[in-house]
Amino acid sequence: MKIEKICVIHLNQIGDLVFSLPLLRALKDNCPGASIHSVVKPYLRGLLEDSPYVERIYIRDDSYAGRLDLARRLHRNGYDMLISLARSQEAMLLTALSSAGIKAGFVHFPWDIALDVKETVAGHNCWINNARLLERLGMNIVKNDYVGLLAVQQECSVSGLPEKYVVVSAGASSRRLAKAWDEQKYAEVIVSLYREHGLSAVLVGGGDTHECNGLIARYVSERSGREEIDVIDLTGALGLRELYPLLKKAALFVGIDSGVMHMASAADIPVVALFGPTDPYYVGPQNTHSIVVRKEMKCSPCYLNRSCKDIYCMRSLGADEVMDACRTLLEREKPCMGEDTGKV
Repeated sequence: MKIEKICVIHLNQIGDLVFSLPLLRALKDNCPGASIHSVVKPYLRGLLEDSPYVERIYIRDDSYAGRLDLARRLHRNGYDMLISLARSQEAMLLTALSSAGIKAGFVHFPWDIALDVKETVAGHNCWINNARLLERLGMNIVKNDYVGLLAVQQECSVSGLPEKYVVVSAGASSRRLAKAWDEQKYAEVIVSLYREHGLSAVLVGGGDTHECNGLIARYVSERSGREEIDVIDLTGALGLRELYPLLKKAALFVGIDSGVMHMASAADIPVVALFGPTDPYYVGPQNTHSIVVRKEMKCSPCYLNRSCKDIYCMRSLGADEVMDACRTLLEREKPCMGEDTGKV
């Protein structure tokens, strides 16, 4: 069967979208000339608008009218293959109602009844599982990571940025508070990065992280004394298209396991990623300029599926451990000094 039209229903989180990029690349490599359409939540659209792997983007609207219109479009388009990375009832219903020749996705009984090709999910939603699904579909995988695949053709629009800065993404969503790290420790790292490496801090996050980032900025001010240490708080001020060029220009990223961390890793900048309840084997940063800081614990990873009052996996991470990882990466990035270039 010749594959000429493909549809991919994406998951709703930023990191999941980034993990789907090598899948889109593999589809393009294996089916040259095929038209690939993506179905995403509205806020993720900006990350695919400039992608060389996607010809059309459909919005996964929450309204009843929007869902009905999307189902009609997917049915009318007559795809040769539809891949649902999402396992929700809604996504499986959209898949079932489509007229796709091959329907593929992940096992989720009983909603997966419409799938022709199924793969189980190991650990967590991630590239590893996407790769296994591609292999079940008989696809060759040319690129096994997302580094360099996030194409956003937009210049950084933030004015007044310092020449050298670290992007700090500290805030966890209300459903992922077990990933959060101590604001005072972030402040300690920010002060050390400024004093040792001259890096100003740029705080980023969604609107629900204002309190967290506000505390970090306050603690930095308290620790710095009379010394002026720049902290630029861009919480809630940037969409994803504006955030990516900011990350690309950064000297370093420090933050928790999050979609923003994966965007930084895709941009191939130095990444210090703080892990606790999730497993870096599945969802760690994929670029080589990265270090994961975590504590080995019997109860970790728990994937946030249990109630934990202590969250010791995150609370036990010290600012000195995170700072050591920052130093290691920044030393790696330094241009070699005193080398004989052969020039006179």
